[in-house]
Amino acid sequence: MNLFVNKGVKKFLILLTSVLLVGVMFAQILAYVNGVRFKREMVVHDYELAGYLSQQHPELSSSIQAAFTADKNPEHLEKGKSLLEPLGYQESIQPYLIPRVNRFYQTNRVNNFIFSILLSLIILLAAYSFLKAHYQRIDRYHNEVRRIMSGEVSTRLDDSEEGSLSKLAASINTMTASLYTHIEKEKQSRVFLKDILTNISHQLKTPLSALHMYTEIMKNDSSDQEVVARFLNKSENELERMQTLIANLLKLAKLDAGIIGLNKGHHMLNDMIGQVAESFEIRLLKEQKTFAVQSDGKVSYFCDREWMFEAVSNLFKNALEHTTAGNRIRILIEETPLVVKIIVEDNGEGIHPDDINHIFKRFYRSKFSQSKQGTGIGLTLAKTIIERHDGFISVESTLEKGTKFTVHLPNLQNCKI
Repeated sequence: MNLFVNKGVKKFLILLTSVLLVGVMFAQILAYVNGVRFKREMVVHDYELAGYLSQQHPELSSSIQAAFTADKNPEHLEKGKSLLEPLGYQESIQPYLIPRVNRFYQTNRVNNFIFSILLSLIILLAAYSFLKAHYQRIDRYHNEVRRIMSGEVSTRLDDSEEGSLSKLAASINTMTASLYTHIEKEKQSRVFLKDILTNISHQLKTPLSALHMYTEIMKNDSSDQEVVARFLNKSENELERMQTLIANLLKLAKLDAGIIGLNKGHHMLNDMIGQVAESFEIRLLKEQKTFAVQSDGKVSYFCDREWMFEAVSNLFKNALEHTTAGNRIRILIEETPLVVKIIVEDNGEGIHPDDINHIFKRFYRSKFSQSKQGTGIGLTLAKTIIERHDGFISVESTLEKGTKFTVHLPNLQNCKI
C-alpha cells in the first residue's frame, strides 16, 4: 500500500518534516548562542585569572599577557597538567566544582529542556490533529454505514479526496448503490407479482363465469341437443382461451425471471414464417382471410428458433384477431447489413390513437377494439422475446386502414457462432 496516495498522510508528513526542519534550524541557532555564551564565559574566566596573577605578581605583567596570547605547544600542556592535577584540577573534575562551567551547564540545560518540550508538543499537536481528523472520518463512515444497515439505502458517503479511506468510501457507495438496485428490483418484483396475480384473477374470472353459466344452461336444457352443442362449443372456446392465457403467462414469467437461456443458432426465417402461417391455415380459411409472405431471398438469422417462432406467431395472431373476412395479412422479410426486419401488416380495423402507446402493456384491452378475442398478453410476450434478442418492435397504424408491426433485429450478431 502506498501511504503517499493518502492526502491526509501527505499533509501530516509534510507538517512533521517542516516541524523537524524548524527544530534543526532552531537547534543550530541555539548551539551558536551557546557557543557565544561559552566564549564569553571563557573570556571572563581568563580576565579573572590574568587579574589574579597580575595582582599576586605585578612584576610579571608582560609574561601574563604573553601567557594568553602566545602559541602553546604540547610541552606547555604537560607542564600545566603536572602543575594543576595534584590540586585536583583535571579532566575528570565534576562541572559543578568549576563555578563558570556549572553556571553555563545549568543555563544550557534549561534552554535545551524548554526547546525539547516545545518541539515535542508541536509534533504531538500535529499528530493529534491528524489522528483526530482521521478518526472523525472513520466515525462518520461508521455512522453512515449504520444508517445504511438500518434501511436508509439512499445514503451516500461524501468523500471526494484521495487515499485509502476515500477508496473505502467509494466501495461502500458502490455496495450501497448495488444494494439499492437490488431492493428496488425486489420491490418491482413484488409489485409485478401482485399485479400479475390480480390480472390473472381478473382474466380467469370472465371465462370461468362463462363456463359456469354455460353449464347451468346445459343442465336446464339438456333435452335440446342443439342448445347443448352450441354451449359446449362456447365452453370449448373459453377453455382454449384459458389454456392460451395460462401458457402465455408461464412463458412470460419464465422470460421475466431470467431462468431461460436462449438457445441460438442460424435459422432460415422464410421457413419459420411459413410454418407460422401453416399453424393458422385452418383459421385463415374459416375466417376467409388471405395471407402472403414476401422476401427478396432467403434470410438466415442467429436466434432461438422456438422463441422467435412464438414472437412472430403472437404478432400474426394479433393481426388475425383485428381483421375481418376478406382482409389480408402480409409478412415481409427485409435484410440489410445492419438490421433484419420482419414486418407483419394487415388492412384491418387499425389501432385507435389513444391505444397506440399502451398496446404492449400486460392485459391491456382497448375499449375501442371490435375484437373481443385474445388474452391481452400476446404482444407483451412478443416484445419481451424480441428484446431478449437485442431488438425492438415498432408499430404504425391508421384506423380502418390497417396496422403494421415491424420487428427490428440487429444483423451484426449474425456473425456469431
